[in-house]
Amino acid sequence: MRRLPSLTALRAFEAAARLGSFTRAGDELHQTPSAISHQIRGLETDIGRALFLRHHRQVELTADGARLLDTLGRSFDMIEATCADLRRDETLSVHCAPSFASKWLGPRLSGFMQRHPDIRISMSATFEPVDLLTHEEYDLAIAYGAPRSQHGVVVESLGIERVAPLCAPSLLEGRRDLSLAEIAQLPLIESAVSPIHWSDWFALQGWQRQSGKRMLSFDRAHLAISAATEGLGVVLESTRLAQHELAQGTLIQLAQDLAPIERDLHVLLYRQVQSDRLHISAFRAWLLAECAADAGG
Repeated sequence: MRRLPSLTALRAFEAAARLGSFTRAGDELHQTPSAISHQIRGLETDIGRALFLRHHRQVELTADGARLLDTLGRSFDMIEATCADLRRDETLSVHCAPSFASKWLGPRLSGFMQRHPDIRISMSATFEPVDLLTHEEYDLAIAYGAPRSQHGVVVESLGIERVAPLCAPSLLEGRRDLSLAEIAQLPLIESAVSPIHWSDWFALQGWQRQSGKRMLSFDRAHLAISAATEGLGVVLESTRLAQHELAQGTLIQLAQDLAPIERDLHVLLYRQVQSDRLHISAFRAWLLAECAADAGG
């Protein structure tokens, strides 16, 4: 017969040690801090060793506590991963930034589905980033910008994107090779949530645009691109997101001889403990390959 401490107490200890707080452990496990403290006291009594040094409003692991945390952390990770595999969930749930979903990922998903017909895709798209540690309903996330670093969550860049001025050919009325001053006089469009602004692009060219010229602003990149396609102005946006319009000729890139802004704009996130799951590893490999091919083209 195995002589194990209470699994409930072990779980309470692991959460408190990992989060560094009885209160946070209680929030995660939906228990009061006093209940967490009581369970840990019982665990310490059972094994005959102190696991925490208790200070005013904070706790600190003892050497024995750190040793137990290391073993429990690895064990719980293995249990979680094994149970996830045994569930054999064939649905991959992806949370994605809206413009990336509609302008780039969506049109390519058929390629993944043809390669992996056994994997069903469930996708949701909101601009607000999700916390994979609290939103367990998502397997993967594709986020815009730089999310905060979290222990246990892997963040991988989807590659450098080129941000350049784009407009409908009709806006130019037959003109070509516009100067910076002429571009500045056109109606300019920005994505309100973009970290890159027209002032950044003009500064890169060594030219300062005079303020006061009207500018259109949209809170989504795909809306800004659509406005430019309709001839409302020149949008400063990622050529990755505007690939279809550029290929169809409904948008053209201005000042191609001038340097574009190149940045990491989108990242892939997934839980470290689930990185070896078949569905997640398959989607990750496909997505990174598509991004690499996209950059190469």
